[in-house]
Amino acid sequence: MKQVQNEVRGLAGAGILEITENDSEKMQYLRAVIIETLRLHPPIPLLIPREASQDVKINGYDIAAGTMVMINAWAIGKRPRHMGPA
Repeated sequence: MKQVQNEVRGLAGAGILEITENDSEKMQYLRAVIIETLRLHPPIPLLIPREASQDVKINGYDIAAGTMVMINAWAIGKRPRHMGPA
């Protein structure tokens, strides 16, 4: 948290009166905190159950139309390849 605060204060101290989205490229720690937060606490649309609108095959499993599908957001967030840029 201290590193993120120092990044933001560093930009503010550099004479930038308003920090914009374009400034996020300069703030690596802030970006890492945002990515980690979204990984651990995904946006609500991932957590809402869905209903398959048509027959589909996913990873060798047949999912019939009308089947209630629930996303395991916790498991997705724990997979190393989904943990954001290295």
